[in-house]
Amino acid sequence: MPPDVIICDWNGTLIEYRDERPVLENTARDMFRASFPFHPLRMARILKARRELEELYRKGHSNAETDFIRELFRIYNERIIEGVSVSLILRSIEKYARKPQTQDKLEHRVLRPVRECHQAGKTTGIFSAGYGYGIERILAAAGYAKCFDFIEADKLKENRGEAIAFGLDIYKRKPQFLLKLLQDKKIDTRRVAYLGDSEDDEGCFEIVGYPVAAFLAPDGLKQRFALKYNAFVPKDEKDLANYLKGV
Repeated sequence: MPPDVIICDWNGTLIEYRDERPVLENTARDMFRASFPFHPLRMARILKARRELEELYRKGHSNAETDFIRELFRIYNERIIEGVSVSLILRSIEKYARKPQTQDKLEHRVLRPVRECHQAGKTTGIFSAGYGYGIERILAAAGYAKCFDFIEADKLKENRGEAIAFGLDIYKRKPQFLLKLLQDKKIDTRRVAYLGDSEDDEGCFEIVGYPVAAFLAPDGLKQRFALKYNAFVPKDEKDLANYLKGV
């Protein structure tokens, strides 16, 4: 029996970017341009953030005491995002979504088979620790806006039109959030195919009946996923399409 529901991770699965760093960097550049010359204090904060980020990037993921992603978001949120007009951020995201360099990173080898399954009547969704509005706009710009029944992802926290922070609630808590999502939607976990690419997806593979290692997952992880979770490792787009259709 083929799966009835197909759920995809975003970063590293449907798009080549492995985290939200490109979105954050693009937003920071737009916020800096918008601050000149009337918001010198905001410009100073952004320049300070740039120095902190350069140090963080230099250390990278090698510092075991630092959660790179959480620290990345902390710097952007505290130095750049907090207090900025939400409408300004949304316009920045819209431009980012339409950029050729963003669109070029989409993983059509997954998107096309998922679209076919959706057209055939299967339920499809995205479950990600990425920024939900950014995901929606990127897919819309590529013509995939109607290919997913739901997108469950983090949001921009705001108050009275001003941004507070890019949320990071799902990160490192994906299994708990996925289980609640499936329960809320009354979806049988045994009938779900989940496509993921990183250690953060491992707990999700334990929950669903059809774990799938995404094309962009590192080879070492693909092997581990296959051995530990009996995950399907597609050879190419046709192989993935046949698996999702139960061929």
